[in-house]
Amino acid sequence: ALLVLVAVLAFNCWSGSSRQALLQEELAELQGQAQRGEAARGRLEKRNAELLGKVEAQRQQLEHKEAECGQLGGQLRAREGQARRCEESKV
Repeated sequence: ALLVLVAVLAFNCWSGSSRQALLQEELAELQGQAQRGEAARGRLEKRNAELLGKVEAQRQQLEHKEAECGQLGGQLRAREGQARRCEESKV
């Protein structure tokens, strides 16, 4: 009976050791995946920040162009008014 008990304990020890080795391999793989995920997240955050900067620059450029259009529209209306006055004075 003692030999059977030792054999069962040896089998359990061997089985547990095998399971532990498998779990350690799986843990190492998951840690690698986590590191790759963190690196990818860092790259994506950096890219997102770059894109947000570009969007902000383009928004400011658009606002500047819209202001220029408003100024040019005002200048055009002023010139049209001058042209009308000129034509009226000719008549």
